Amino acid sequence: MRVIDKTSSLPYYQQLADLLRREISEREGPDEIYQLPSENELADRHGITRATVRHALDVLEQDGWIYREKGRGSFASARRVEHELTRLVSTTEDMQRRGWSLTTQLVSLEQAPSLPYVAHALELPEGTPVYELCRLRLVDDEPLSLQTAYLPVALCPTLQENDLTTSLYRLLETRYGLRLWTGKEVLRARCATPHEAKLLEIKRNMPVMTTERVTYAANGTAVEYLEAVWRGDRYDFKVTLSRP
Repeated sequence: MRVIDKTSSLPYYQQLADLLRREISEREGPDEIYQLPSENELADRHGITRATVRHALDVLEQDGWIYREKGRGSFASARRVEHELTRLVSTTEDMQRRGWSLTTQLVSLEQAPSLPYVAHALELPEGTPVYELCRLRLVDDEPLSLQTAYLPVALCPTLQENDLTTSLYRLLETRYGLRLWTGKEVLRARCATPHEAKLLEIKRNMPVMTTERVTYAANGTAVEYLEAVWRGDRYDFKVTLSRP
């Protein structure tokens, strides 16, 4: 059993919050209901005051790790998904690797002249026809991400004739011979729009993470410009750093 280190310079509440995050992360199954020990149990286990325990729980609640129910206690929120930024994988491949159930809902598919920022991202003349494919990605029937992909029509004609609720990367590779190889991605944080909040089933103005990615084929051709909105309470981005 892990306990806080009384010799550490880190505040007790911070140590406890870190320990509880680890316990929550290590629990079995993404949709398992996990109830945390009571405030009294945590105080006795670690030899600290209930006020310190409440401080740690406040931090976890603010960060979206737990939720509280009056008269029942504290419960772990739905498991957070962690994405390694140094790997180029589709959402479908990522969830399959984890053994999680992913479903995709087609929100819209339109063909239109590319707007200036889309054309710039895809290295195309402004107005070049592109598909605008918007899809909602769900894990265990709970919305996780709203993704809008822009793809040059010339690279994937008759895209609408395919099943767009499966892996888009696999479709591009097998149907159109577009081997996706590298990508450039930008991350930002903002508040959800009313439309995004409705589809993601979150509160209006709730914090979300957004990514903008340009994905290139092995020959260097820009194949996809992707705008994705991720639930801030469900998704973490991870990157491994090293000193030069």
